[in-house]
Amino acid sequence: MDKHISDTFNGTFAPQFLYSISGAEYIPCSDSSVITSRALAENTPGGATRLSVIWKNTSGKSVDCRLEIRIKTDFKYTHFLIPAVMYNGNAWGKGGEPKGLTRDGSPWIFDCRRTSIPSCTISENTERFFAMFASAESAASLDSSCSMIPCDDGTMIHRILYPGFEEPVTYSNRDSYSEPHGKYIRLQPGEPFETHCYIMQGIPGKKFFAAAEVEDAAIDLVPGDFAPAYEPEELKKLCFEFVKKLIVDAGDRKLICTGMLPDKNGGFAHRVDFEFGWCGQNGMYARELALFGFETGDRSLTETAMNILDFWASGKCRSDLIYVRYDGGLKPSPVADTCNLAYAVSEYAKVWDLFSRHGIDKPEWLAVSEGIADFMISHFDDECGFGKTWDAESGKLIDSSGTIGAFMIPALCDLYSVTGKSDYLNYAKKACRLYCERDLSKFMCTAGALDTYCIDKETSGPILMGSIALYELDGDKEWLEYAGMAGYYFCSWMFHHDIPPVRGSDFEKYSYRTLGGTSVSTQHHHLDPWGAFAVPGLLKLCRHTGDLRWKKRAGLIWANAVQNIAPLEGKIIHGRERFAGAQNEAYFHCSWGGENAPGAMNDWLVSWPQAFIWNTAIYLIDKDSALT
Repeated sequence: MDKHISDTFNGTFAPQFLYSISGAEYIPCSDSSVITSRALAENTPGGATRLSVIWKNTSGKSVDCRLEIRIKTDFKYTHFLIPAVMYNGNAWGKGGEPKGLTRDGSPWIFDCRRTSIPSCTISENTERFFAMFASAESAASLDSSCSMIPCDDGTMIHRILYPGFEEPVTYSNRDSYSEPHGKYIRLQPGEPFETHCYIMQGIPGKKFFAAAEVEDAAIDLVPGDFAPAYEPEELKKLCFEFVKKLIVDAGDRKLICTGMLPDKNGGFAHRVDFEFGWCGQNGMYARELALFGFETGDRSLTETAMNILDFWASGKCRSDLIYVRYDGGLKPSPVADTCNLAYAVSEYAKVWDLFSRHGIDKPEWLAVSEGIADFMISHFDDECGFGKTWDAESGKLIDSSGTIGAFMIPALCDLYSVTGKSDYLNYAKKACRLYCERDLSKFMCTAGALDTYCIDKETSGPILMGSIALYELDGDKEWLEYAGMAGYYFCSWMFHHDIPPVRGSDFEKYSYRTLGGTSVSTQHHHLDPWGAFAVPGLLKLCRHTGDLRWKKRAGLIWANAVQNIAPLEGKIIHGRERFAGAQNEAYFHCSWGGENAPGAMNDWLVSWPQAFIWNTAIYLIDKDSALT
């Protein structure tokens, strides 16, 4: 072992270098004449130690092997993380995703395609943390896996394994598993094999937030060469062209359907259900259409926006809530979730103010916003906050679980901004403290992605946007601290590396890059463009803290989100012509999501991505917020 290794590590904190041949037990390189290793550790400017290892086949014959770096910590952990995969064991939720560090007694092994920082593992307590992650500087270094083994003495063994494989089974679709997968490295007699990884140790800046130090080091290692495919002004036009295709006649009203799916004729057909926020985004699109109409003088756009908004306002219930979803045409769903209700509070406040400034008075829209907000405030609970789901008509609480009520934080800030009523601001603050102290402080947000019931990224978005809004309203540093926490948690789901595309895969055919993409949840292991929602918040974090890493993250997320959008002339994918502005929702980056994964793209042209992208494009234009 190189002397620099001895200088850097000592005692039980020293790395071990191991190998296996064709599935055999792992054997220390130093105890065998088959594989040997030598290593060098060197410090990097970003705070991580770069560990270089050269393995060599000394057996005199060809071997198929797997190689491992193993490091045992010298402190007892209280929290652990595999970013985008495992959040302290994934105990929260009803899903069948991987839970704990072992399955049937065998350690989980996840390949670098699944982890947002390549093959990253982190363990920590309040005084110490240790992290290890693979380098993306070479194909051999990136093609890796990670694993953690909890020890009886309370310490943790961190592992990086080469090449990428997964055991004891592969989490291959929602709540379901398939056989383990992987390969071996073939080394010829005397052939060397070199890998690089990064190791970090230190004191967490905040309890359960060692990931913040690791993310800072990881983002500093990412090259900043990912330019967006379109400028914001182009995106406004493309998003407008897209939403025009989703507008359908629903009785005497116009509504925006939830998206389009492949039809039997080689094209796409509307999925005729409607949602105010979350997946359908009727409210946000209506505001964007109105803004575009006022900007261009096209009165038909403002009339369409009014038509959409009037329809949803007409669904007001005796509880003062509204129906937020209509399934199978115009059949109202009796369940109203807090995510959708929060979008209604926010969007009706904004459009009431927008139309008022153009001389059009729509008091019924403000009444909808205030009615829902007043209901939520009157039902706020000091333990469960605003709850998850409600019976729209009776106002009875159905499910109190999760962080999903955090969507009300930015919504109440929006309503306060146009009314000046202090109750809305006060409850935004109260909710922000509750969700940050109860959930986010444990590096965990839950139940915001409505098609899962698990730990996820989506609920941290409104905490980020809401806490930034609170800081800009009253200047209290408490909110800026919460915003930073939300930013780090959100970006733990952001991919810090480009996964080499599988030959012949969609990713290769259509030049899709994973860098900057955000994974959905512990239950749904695919990437989507949802990160576009959070880009303004990350840019504001940069402005208010002076930390340019937030701007770099925002730029990568934005570049990822706007790739693969069909240009004005359209684009053919999977043999079907996608119209201008169209973009599919899911990108299957790892061995999850179907037989064509990894590297597959679906054909679900869902409504929401272009609503978020349009909204962020407006922000970038208005604020002149250059991302490069």
